[in-house]
Amino acid sequence: MCDTIGLLTSPKALFAKNSDRSPNEPQAAEFYPAADHDPDQVLKATYITIPHISHTHALLLSRPTWLWGGEMGVNEFGVCIGNEAVFTKGRYAKTRLIGMDLVRLGLERAESARQARDMIISLLEEHGQGGNCGFDHEFFYDNSFLIMDREELFVLETAGRDWVYKQMQRASISNRLTIGSDGDAYSTGKAIDFRKTHLEPLYSHFSGSADRLAQTRACLADAKNAADLMRALRQHREDVQNPLAQGSVASPCMHAGGMVGDHSTASMIVELGEQIRVWLTGSSTPCISLFKPWVFGAEISAPVFAGGDPSAERYWFAREAFHRQAIGRALPKEFYAERDLLESAWRAEADDSSEESLSELTRRAAAEESAFYERWTSRLTSLPISGTRRFHRYWQNKNAALGSR
Repeated sequence: MCDTIGLLTSPKALFAKNSDRSPNEPQAAEFYPAADHDPDQVLKATYITIPHISHTHALLLSRPTWLWGGEMGVNEFGVCIGNEAVFTKGRYAKTRLIGMDLVRLGLERAESARQARDMIISLLEEHGQGGNCGFDHEFFYDNSFLIMDREELFVLETAGRDWVYKQMQRASISNRLTIGSDGDAYSTGKAIDFRKTHLEPLYSHFSGSADRLAQTRACLADAKNAADLMRALRQHREDVQNPLAQGSVASPCMHAGGMVGDHSTASMIVELGEQIRVWLTGSSTPCISLFKPWVFGAEISAPVFAGGDPSAERYWFAREAFHRQAIGRALPKEFYAERDLLESAWRAEADDSSEESLSELTRRAAAEESAFYERWTSRLTSLPISGTRRFHRYWQNKNAALGSR
């Protein structure tokens, strides 16, 4: 489960996504430099191999560490892509390209949103989509994509090898098909009601995607900057009194527990101006995490790591320790005020900084984040615990499974 937002605004286009997956699944923010390849070699994606290409572009990818592909990312040309699980009526293929493979392939191979859209369609038609995407349980689905750069934004929805896309100025997508007969182009060559034809209603309903989509779409009219998107990714539905003590599949900031099995495990915001500036949590649970800045192509520094660096997973787990200790507790207003104060200072400094000084800001933000969590960890045990027995049993089981790793 996920939510993705894109806006073609001035002076910066904006992209944002929460990745909602198993709460025990680490996700790494990894930088891959541009590279040349032997085109006669094959590329091994998560489940299948496909022909390689001679050159791949530099990209930042947020990747569940057991998969080849990624949930979201941006490349050196400012192409941003995020995918969503969508539930369709057809049978899902077992071993094809998964949606996260298509995200990475689009970022590696495209210089524009339009080219990425066409690249994903071509790969989908040639190789198909499918494969288990569940970390600790089997989970199969089709995919939708929000694909954008500084000039164009496309929503691409798929069902098996069928597809439809629509160009938009502002859009948010979630875990359901949304394009009917109003698409710009269809795999069938003629307009059909794509949503009515392919949407599987039961899983789509219980995914909570209609509620989450309504909440993210409400942000589209007024969102102007990274701060607005941070608030959007941290939204909880009105009936969630304490997100750390109750599961909610219907909130963009998704919390597992009880009957809810998915959790927001990583968050990314991209500002596409003259620079490509990225804000990353590098951790789960955006409402109690901090968005740290990184300028695309700058020195690699936490929360960004080199592709395949095991330090990325350790970084995610270190921040996850605070979340697990906070479960069931109601953090005081002072926690959120301090979180907001730190982020506000980083955003103000980032707006007035050169690329060189932004690298220093990234390092300092990581150190200030560590100090922030150290201060608040010492206060957690004094806070009372609430939540249902079922909620806490869920997390006891997850913690036991995490400990076995």
